[in-house]
Amino acid sequence: MDEVLHANIFFFIASGATILFMLLGAIALYQVIKILKTIRTIVERVEAGSDQLAQDMINIRSLVASGGIISRVVGFFMPAAPRRRKRTRVKVDEV
Repeated sequence: MDEVLHANIFFFIASGATILFMLLGAIALYQVIKILKTIRTIVERVEAGSDQLAQDMINIRSLVASGGIISRVVGFFMPAAPRRRKRTRVKVDEV
């Protein structure tokens, strides 16, 4: 009878420890999943920002290649003077 009692005590202690470790493991996995979801949202924001940045760089590159940005900067600091019309005089042949 003494051996059966020792076996039952060991069974209850082992069962309790297993349940405790399973609960701690479940809590740890829940926290890891929350962290991974947060990291995923951060990565998605970074990807969206990098796509926007790439599009902006394409626009800037096209402006520089066409010379548009240089003319805009120069035009901003030195606006063009208004042009005057030249009058052309028509000569009438005298007979």
